[in-house]
Amino acid sequence: MKQICRLMQKVWGNLPCRMAIAAAFAVVLGVGAGHAFIGSVYVVEGTSMEPTYSEGMRLYGTPITTPVERGDVVLLDDGNKDYAVKRIIGLPGETIQLWRGCVFINKQLLIEPYLPKHTYTCPMEPVHRGATFILGEGEYFVLGDNRSCSADSRAYGPVQRKQIKRRVPLPNDFVCAYCGRYTLPLPGTTVMRPAPITRATAKAIL
Repeated sequence: MKQICRLMQKVWGNLPCRMAIAAAFAVVLGVGAGHAFIGSVYVVEGTSMEPTYSEGMRLYGTPITTPVERGDVVLLDDGNKDYAVKRIIGLPGETIQLWRGCVFINKQLLIEPYLPKHTYTCPMEPVHRGATFILGEGEYFVLGDNRSCSADSRAYGPVQRKQIKRRVPLPNDFVCAYCGRYTLPLPGTTVMRPAPITRATAKAIL
């Protein structure tokens, strides 16, 4: 132990060694700060977000400093070794229903312009009446864009805010999802009904 202490004193007494140690410490500190406050690059594994993000594509994940919004692409901890890439669909307090390949938010049809045409969002287990998820405080419903090949909230349920670790910046021309003019059919019927026009839906349509 005494030999180690003498060696450390000798090394610290040498100016070039001191500068090298300080520089190495600064590099480690800078990398850690950059990861925490600036962001990191991640590589997509799997096909759950195709065609938006293909396997092998690099994503830039940034710290989340503003509220999470519908349509955001996020990196989240789903219990596996690596972060999962998913899209925010449902927000706290909302009721999400899947019916005949469509997503409904509080019984209103959700329009998702970023998905390819003829994309169907079905429950993981086929059931006649679809599936319903009621989100509590701090809970979010996430889906992969490749709805036929994605393990997401349909399988493991809503995720907590603390599980959402990073946000992937969206293109400037990105068009977010919005609620359309149709609602779920009445019990016992199979035809979607036009929703009453409100200020919020009128703004979305325009």
